[in-house]
Parts: sequence; structure tokens; C-alpha cells
Amino acid sequence: MTMPHTVVDDFAIPWISTDPARLTATAVDGGMQLTAAPGATGVEARFTPATQVDLRDRDELRFWTRADQVADGAASRPFRLELSYLDAGDTAGEEHRWYVPVNRAAVWEQHRIGIGADRRAAITRFALRCATDQPVRIVLAELLAVAEQPLADLEAALVEALEAVSVLPAVPAQPAPAGATAITIGLNRRFRARNQLALSTDPGTRYVVTAVTHDTGAGTSTLVVTPALATALTAGATVAVRAPVVVEESPLSAPADPATLPDPVLLLALTDQREEPERGWNVPQRDSFRPRPGLTACSVRPPVRPVLAEYQIIAAAADRLDSLVLRGAVLGRLGIDTGIRVNGTVLGVRPLLPPPLTERDRAVLAPVYIHVATRVETGPRVEVPWVRTAEVTVGRQLPGGPPLVDEVPEGIVLQL
Repeated sequence: MTMPHTVVDDFAIPWISTDPARLTATAVDGGMQLTAAPGATGVEARFTPATQVDLRDRDELRFWTRADQVADGAASRPFRLELSYLDAGDTAGEEHRWYVPVNRAAVWEQHRIGIGADRRAAITRFALRCATDQPVRIVLAELLAVAEQPLADLEAALVEALEAVSVLPAVPAQPAPAGATAITIGLNRRFRARNQLALSTDPGTRYVVTAVTHDTGAGTSTLVVTPALATALTAGATVAVRAPVVVEESPLSAPADPATLPDPVLLLALTDQREEPERGWNVPQRDSFRPRPGLTACSVRPPVRPVLAEYQIIAAAADRLDSLVLRGAVLGRLGIDTGIRVNGTVLGVRPLLPPPLTERDRAVLAPVYIHVATRVETGPRVEVPWVRTAEVTVGRQLPGGPPLVDEVPEGIVLQL
């Protein structure tokens, strides 16, 4: 499946400060910490990618922050930091920069910045710039570029989480040259045809076992695999049995022939998706705060729609022990204490009761049912001036004249 996001930078390596005496960037647990001294206005921490970054198929940047003080744009709490980037195709005066708000101190917050209207085909440099002379300490983590498709992204994350399940512990393999079609291991009768293997020397390729020969006298098992080995098995190499995830879709696609499926395998099916109004709130979204001539602008979108997605996960295997191991692994990876991470955000997961059993001809190992709480955007971003205070006053007034000077105006002041 297509990756739902691009990792722009994980902040494992600190960005380069243009003035280390006034702005330091250091690696800390969870990301990169910026510490600005008084008088650091205009000082930047910069990140220059090894190659130009093409984000034309992404329309949003996301990242996490944890700051030591609130900076929400109020007069007494001005924005302290800007995120910006340069593109090789920029014209004179073209800017791509946004303020980084802090709504609560000492709390991790995820920020979303819309870049759909900005040039972004050949980004050459990212920067974090001090916007005021006031000191600040802030930790940043996980800068992602996203083109959100809620259900597709959720399913890709589920597949990624479940693909890592190992049914059998890794076992040593005897050396074999690249191009070999057989792998020899110590005698192990749990390996069988249609197993899918992961090799320590070639973790990106999955090899399928087409035949197995067990030699009791020699104490070995020989696994015939396809494709041929892309790299040599060197001393210390290991082999593990993995359970790939097969996503089932009907009725337009033909159901998979059990004889062609890997053994073991996890069968994943979306069984329901629906709005979950009890998680809803009718509050418009504001993000992407940026300086414009004479004012600060932001992007406004309609409230999101909370959606619940339900999945059925079947652990299928010819060996019952394998299927039980798989079920335990699924339950260990997906639960209310773990959630599922999608585009930098952890979505809530909850196991479900199975549907009522109306009939059963033979004993069948039950599937695992889960539901995941996600959300769907209901409208595009619209850039508008950012207004923090609205004031309405009233008072007595003579017809055609100014308000009476001896009257105290009454009114309402709304602080946004």
C-alpha cells in the first residue's frame, strides 16, 4: 500500500544554528530542543536535505512541539517561533513561513500547516526562526508531510503494524550464495511449504517456501524458496517465518484461493465505517498562522466528522499453534493501551465482541474484531485574517449627533 506520509525529518540530528551563542539546537529524548537566549530575533536553526524534497503530492506539514511557555499570539504571549522553507523555484519575494503556536506549556501538541497553495516541488532548506527577542525553550519531534486519506491511511497503518508479526523465532541458517534456491537450517518440523520467510541478510524481500525436506539423520531441514536469494547468506544469518497481511475486498475482486495464500497469513477486512456523533464537536478548525502584509492570517476549516472504522482480522494457518500465536500477537499489538499510529497521531483502538453466532458446522478459530476511532475532514482550508478580539459598544446618541459624553458606553468584548 502507498505510504500515507513522508518523513521530512525526525530531528534525530540537530539542525544547524546561524548563531549558536543565541540559539542552540540539541538532540534530546523524543526529538530536538531549541533554546533561545534573549535577543535572538531572526536567528535560525536550519536543515538542508541531501536532495531537494518534492512535496507536490502532499498538502500538509505536521509536527509535534513541547514548549516551556504559552505563545498563542496574544499581545502578552506573542508567537516565539516560525517554521519556513525555501523552494528552488521561488520567485523574488515569495515566502513559505508560518508561526508555531503554543496553546499549553509543557504539553505535547501536534501542529498542522496547510501547504497546498504554496510552491513545494523542490524544497532546498527548512528553517526554524526566532520571532521575538524573548527567551524560549521548545522540543520538536517528527516533521511529516501528509496528504490525508483517512480510511486508506488507517488501513496502511494497520497493515504496517501487523506485517511485523513473527510466528517462529529467527533460527540460524547455513551460508548460501546469492542465486541459491535452497536454505538449510537445523531440523525444525514447524517450517512447511507456503511459509513466507524473512532473512536477516535481506529484510526487504519476502521469500516463499515451495517445498521442505527434513533429514532426521543429518539434523537439518532444507527449504526450497522462490525467488532465488538476492544476497548471500553469510555466517550468522537467520531465517524467520512471517505472517503477511492480505487485505480482502469484495465483491469486485475475486476471493483469494486458500491454496495460493501464504501459510500462516493474516486476513484483514473492513466490516463497517460510520459517523460517531458522540465524539463530535461543532468547532471550526484554525491552523496555519502566517504573517501577511499588515496582519496575521490563518486557515479555517469546518469541524471534522468523527468516524468509526471496524475491522475483522483472521489468523489463518494450517497449524493450530501458529494461528494461536498469531492471535496473541495481534491482541498484543492492537488494544486500548496501544492504539494505532496514523500520520503522527495515535488513534484509539478497542477490541469488539464478535457478532452473534447463529450457526456453526465445525469448530473455527474466532477472528479478532476491533474498531478504530478516526476522523474525516468536511471542507477545505480557507485563509482569513486572524482576529483575536472583537468589540461591540453601544450608548445613547442624539439624532444626527455624537454619543452623549456623560454616558458610559456598554458593550461586549469577545476574546477569541
